[in-house]
Amino acid sequence: MLASFLVILREGFEATLLVAILLAYLAQIGRPRDARAVWYGVGGAVVLSVVAGAVLFATASGLGGKAGLVFKGATMWLAVGFLTYMILWMRRQSKTVARDLRRGVDEALERGGLFALASLSFVMVFREGLETALFMFGITQTSTPLAVAAGGLLGLAGAIALGYLVYAGGKRINIGAFFKVTGALLLVVAAGLLAHGVAMFEMAGLFPAILYPLWDLTGVSVLTTESTVGQFLSAFLGWDPKPDLIEFGAWALYVGIVGYLFLRPERTAPQTRPVQADG
Repeated sequence: MLASFLVILREGFEATLLVAILLAYLAQIGRPRDARAVWYGVGGAVVLSVVAGAVLFATASGLGGKAGLVFKGATMWLAVGFLTYMILWMRRQSKTVARDLRRGVDEALERGGLFALASLSFVMVFREGLETALFMFGITQTSTPLAVAAGGLLGLAGAIALGYLVYAGGKRINIGAFFKVTGALLLVVAAGLLAHGVAMFEMAGLFPAILYPLWDLTGVSVLTTESTVGQFLSAFLGWDPKPDLIEFGAWALYVGIVGYLFLRPERTAPQTRPVQADG
């Protein structure tokens, strides 16, 4: 539940943040009527995202045996790739995203009017929607559908509320701090999806199981994947009570490498001493 909540909250807020910036800027430049083009793009993106998610789940349910395991593992790894790129990209761009979007609106209005503006909002929202479909598919492989749905609905409500705050007055929340905290938590979720993908490939016979089990805590009832605690740890941390070396190593390497890239201090341009003219 927590994993789906974080994913939908983060992805949903990123989408609503971008839309809120577009709407606020259109009102600022005296073109509030053009907001309908933004909503046309958002509506189209939402519909296409739902269709893409439905196709993804239908494809997975229609595959069995080795093919099904490979498909699920590959989808999990694809979700990890998108999630990693999104987190690191927002870390770099969170300070300039509003300025870049305003420039994009100006260019869209100059280039093609309402159609170009609708296309801009469509591309932004569909990207978030497609990523969300991938993440939710990966999480449903490690948690119950009810818990995933409940967390997703709560995350969506939170994302809409935060997006409204940005539209009404963006200074009410610290956007940079929000993306930093949720990004750090989602890195752990991504590491879990990566490890679960490894387990899928091992069950399909594509990877060998090395030093299996690395540890075995299946005798501790509270930590098994059938327990509530175990399901929470599995969905959020990628917990496996009986992993092998490759599965745990993938999790640890991801947390270490990507965690360092995310948390390292940003480089600042060195200041140069001004040159004084002679005389």
